[in-house]
Amino acid sequence: MDEIRKFAVFGNPISHSLSPMIHKEFAKEQKLNIQYKAIEPESDDFETHAQSFFSKKGIGANVTIPFKDQAYYFADERDEVSDICQCSNTLWYDDGKIKAFNTDGQGFVNDLKKKKIAVRGMRVLILGTGGSARSIINSMSSEDIESISILSRTQSKVDRIIENFSNRGKITHHSDSETYELVINTTPISMSNTEISFPESMIMNTTISYDLFYSRKQTRFQKWSLDKGASLALDGIGMLINQAALSYEIWNKFSPNTERVEQLIRSL
Repeated sequence: MDEIRKFAVFGNPISHSLSPMIHKEFAKEQKLNIQYKAIEPESDDFETHAQSFFSKKGIGANVTIPFKDQAYYFADERDEVSDICQCSNTLWYDDGKIKAFNTDGQGFVNDLKKKKIAVRGMRVLILGTGGSARSIINSMSSEDIESISILSRTQSKVDRIIENFSNRGKITHHSDSETYELVINTTPISMSNTEISFPESMIMNTTISYDLFYSRKQTRFQKWSLDKGASLALDGIGMLINQAALSYEIWNKFSPNTERVEQLIRSL
């Protein structure tokens, strides 16, 4: 029997994660024998758990909230996207080194393409300034869109992102007079009971909203968007699967069928 290849996802909380199921489905396609664990370190204990995992023949790990920044600094080497975003969601033990990658933004773009959503000429609004937001901004700014605006309560973080991407030329602060064809929520508002107080004016009847979070039913942000008149409101399962597929390909040199896995998860 082939040796078991060991993988994991690090996050807190992590018990709700679909990553173990997603990667096991990918492995079935490749007929690969894998173990995939969900690991939940305390907020200041990521490095200890990551070191332990890789010291016990761990091959690759996904990293989610709140450890993406720590994963970036934990690695020995980093890909270009990680360096641009200063955070990583994928770690790989290769040739005696821990290598970090960021597949979030490209996973998001791949999901839009597979859903036949054409972004050309779109005005895009990003809600939030965290690691996922930075990765999506990096990938979306390479697409043929009109502009990307950012809305956050912390203006200094928005300023920093605009400065970091100043060579892209189309990234600005949100303006209350602006409307958007695509609104992307990267904040955890769907996971809280806090009132959603985003400007209603940002949603038109042609707006597509996309919540990076997901649940068994509509997320709070999906419902809010539709209540305000959005034409379509998507959750984050597609992005989750597509960024996972890019991680899986890094580790195992195999490109899995993401549409099949998304159909499976949505049927549960």
